[in-house]
Amino acid sequence: MASTSPQQPRLITLHFPNLVRVAGETIEGHVDLNLPLARKDGIETLQIELRGVIETQIYKRYTHTGIWYKEAVALFSSRESLWTTGDASNETSPDTFSCPFRFTIPDNLPPSFYHTCATIGYSLEIVGERSSGKKRRLCRFFPVTSAASHHQLLTKESLRQGWTGPWREIKRDQKIRQGLWGDYSHVSATLSIPELSFFPIATPIPYSLYIVTETKTLDRSESKNSLFPTPPTQSSKLTQVLRRTTDYRVRDCDTLFNDNIYETFDLQKAQGLADDTVECTPAVEAVVDEPEWVPRDKKDRGIWRRSARFTSTITLPFAPTFSSKTLVWQYMLQFVVPFPGMKNDLSLETPIKLGPGFACPPPRSSNLTYADVLPAGPAPSMLDLPPPAYWEKEEHDWDDEKHCI
Repeated sequence: MASTSPQQPRLITLHFPNLVRVAGETIEGHVDLNLPLARKDGIETLQIELRGVIETQIYKRYTHTGIWYKEAVALFSSRESLWTTGDASNETSPDTFSCPFRFTIPDNLPPSFYHTCATIGYSLEIVGERSSGKKRRLCRFFPVTSAASHHQLLTKESLRQGWTGPWREIKRDQKIRQGLWGDYSHVSATLSIPELSFFPIATPIPYSLYIVTETKTLDRSESKNSLFPTPPTQSSKLTQVLRRTTDYRVRDCDTLFNDNIYETFDLQKAQGLADDTVECTPAVEAVVDEPEWVPRDKKDRGIWRRSARFTSTITLPFAPTFSSKTLVWQYMLQFVVPFPGMKNDLSLETPIKLGPGFACPPPRSSNLTYADVLPAGPAPSMLDLPPPAYWEKEEHDWDDEKHCI
């Protein structure tokens, strides 16, 4: 049997679970310092810093070269001293010193955000001061979501229990035809969503999509089963898109970027991540009405009107809408109803503002529990904030001039 070499001891080990944190939350953990390695390396003090920063960068191309312009806006910084040479108060063994830490995240922070050239990042950075002058650093990134106000939590609860408030309608209609020539038919669609100034993230949002088609004027004797256009009768024929517009600035330069961060070609497979962290597929209810004959000015001449209604929910676990001097992002929700023929698809879209959906949990020392926080508990672990590859990473840095975020 092949022998396995023992794992090499680490100079610094950070114990801090990778969870989504809420602005205002008190976080705790501890750092293990290997004392023999610390003495050998010349470390004299150990500190830990909680940091938040907005970073943007823009590449400008010139005739023969290009330059990256970068800007960093500090959101906050808080530092604690963990250990100094000779401190033995928390030695767990002759070789290990365990350093607990505790921070309260400011309650007015924006959510974590990741884009190719723009990020809002939060990190814990451990810094070991050395007698040689250069420092040892270990940096851990973690996601943060904005804290919801009492009003926002009540809105979330109203949606979860079944929306009974007013609705907003987005309407679109157009004329289409089967080929290049001939009379036009008429199609229309109405999207109904709750009349809200914002929609809590990771919360099912109810909607209704009502589609009506009217044929061109024709004789009633023509078969109504093969007439153009026919409304879609299955959710698999409809497309749902969430588009994000990101506007970021560096000094006097700014860039606008549009990307579809979520897209499905079947409403039955729409985003189903709810606040219980269990991914489920939302049910789509489809009601297809019988064709209706509508007479026109001449005898036995008229149109066939047909309609279909789709009712379901959509859950959007993305960073709440945000705006600052150097970084802005916002969302557009779009539904596409397909019809045969070139450029005949009908598209409805509406701006949609996402808001926080989770209360700041109380400190552990409090007698309160998550159940006491109205109406939602801790944030789920599956929010689509920066990708896990970004915020689960841990950076070791022996260069005093490198920044971990």
